[in-house]
Amino acid sequence: MDKENQNESNTVDDILRKIKEKADTGEYLYRGEPERYEEEPYFGKVSSNFYREFLKDDDFDVSAEYFDIEAFQEVMLTSANKFSRKPISELERLSEIQHCGGKTNLIDFTTDYLIALFMACDGSRGKDGRLVLQKKEQINPYIQESYEPINRVIAQKSVFVRHPDGFIQPNEDDVINIPAALKQPILIHLRNSHGISVETIYNDIHGFIKDQTIHMEVYMAIYKGLIHEQKGSVENGDSNADGAL
Repeated sequence: MDKENQNESNTVDDILRKIKEKADTGEYLYRGEPERYEEEPYFGKVSSNFYREFLKDDDFDVSAEYFDIEAFQEVMLTSANKFSRKPISELERLSEIQHCGGKTNLIDFTTDYLIALFMACDGSRGKDGRLVLQKKEQINPYIQESYEPINRVIAQKSVFVRHPDGFIQPNEDDVINIPAALKQPILIHLRNSHGISVETIYNDIHGFIKDQTIHMEVYMAIYKGLIHEQKGSVENGDSNADGAL
């Protein structure tokens, strides 16, 4: 039996126990990812979404000496500042862009492993996810926190890692595989036992929009049902059915 299979967790309790063994030391930050990103060009790196944009473009060699992701980000920030009249710090601007779905060189971590576990399970349901435990002492110079965090940053207990390389290569022993088959049971456990759900994690208008897209078919089905019910009442001569929906 290979090492990966030996370390495979087969139940929700196995996953939680394995995380807690390390989390109890207080040495870690946590990041949940819905896929393992082991294939080329990621090779298991924990990377910023800005860095991943350059990986997609064959014209950029991210390993070249001239590649400076922070310099590219400065250009982007200069442009972004023109779209806001409110003067805020550079980190707050980056945080704002990040949580509105934009690209920055911030890598989201959290101080709460349960929130990271939610992130690892919320998406790519047919694929294994991973929970990365990152020792704080290894990335201390790059850890940044917003002085006036937005609602979602508070809810997710976010900590930002701004690494000059655009990525971190996690220690293999600090990566816990989340099997695809366990994602839904873990999400149910997190909601029922810890109150962690889409509504609490994405607690702003951007979270609503994300959720709205997923549930649009449900909304439409409910509306069609109401129309059908009203039509049936009218056809049966119910005089109270002329009101608006």
